[in-house]
Amino acid sequence: MGSTPQVKPRALLVDLDGTLYRSAKLFDDVRERINDYIINVLGVPAADANEVSGRLYRQYGLTVVGLMAENYGVDLDGWHKHVHGTLDYAKLLPRNEPLKELLDSLTMPKYIFTNADREHADTCLRQIGIQDCFDGIIAFDCIVDRARELTGNAEGAELMGQVFCKPDRRAFEYALGRIGEESAGATMFLDDSAANIKGAKDAGLQTVLVGSESPCEGADFAIEVFTGLRDAAPHLWQ
Repeated sequence: MGSTPQVKPRALLVDLDGTLYRSAKLFDDVRERINDYIINVLGVPAADANEVSGRLYRQYGLTVVGLMAENYGVDLDGWHKHVHGTLDYAKLLPRNEPLKELLDSLTMPKYIFTNADREHADTCLRQIGIQDCFDGIIAFDCIVDRARELTGNAEGAELMGQVFCKPDRRAFEYALGRIGEESAGATMFLDDSAANIKGAKDAGLQTVLVGSESPCEGADFAIEVFTGLRDAAPHLWQ
């Protein structure tokens, strides 16, 4: 567990799924669509789909990164459309006025930092009613676009050498560069993943674990829900 900082951060990097909202049905639907893509688009036997998906997620931090790295022939745009394109967001994600009020009361710049794609992030924020609370979105698409620019639209191993996601240290360094913040210690990161929290702390950021009041390794604060932030870290409002 990290030491609890009392220095007010100049910016917040905020995860999306599982951090700003929780929807067991949405998460189940996403997992079902991931397995469906692996089976019906990539041709992996149904009996192996769960094992493949789980292994790639654990090894690479994101299933689609593993599929790309191991040359399964995944089409990234097709993947995002298959996994998120048919979700019933309006039914699964209600508006959250208390969350909006809390976010609006935080005066420092706030950015979404997600391993999901930009369209999914935009849709979730609109449905919850907090799209105007953030100064920008750093999504997986951004990192892939950067990798394609650096490699001249290469594919395979050359492209994957430039693709990364949380909890990779490079992802946090990239995010800090995107928001123009030179000091990692002046930025607070909030996420529901213990692995991502540890990665952020290793990169020097202030950290808040969301989803549990028991801190994980690297967490400066731990809160059950995002709206508990005011009680846990009142210095953010000073």
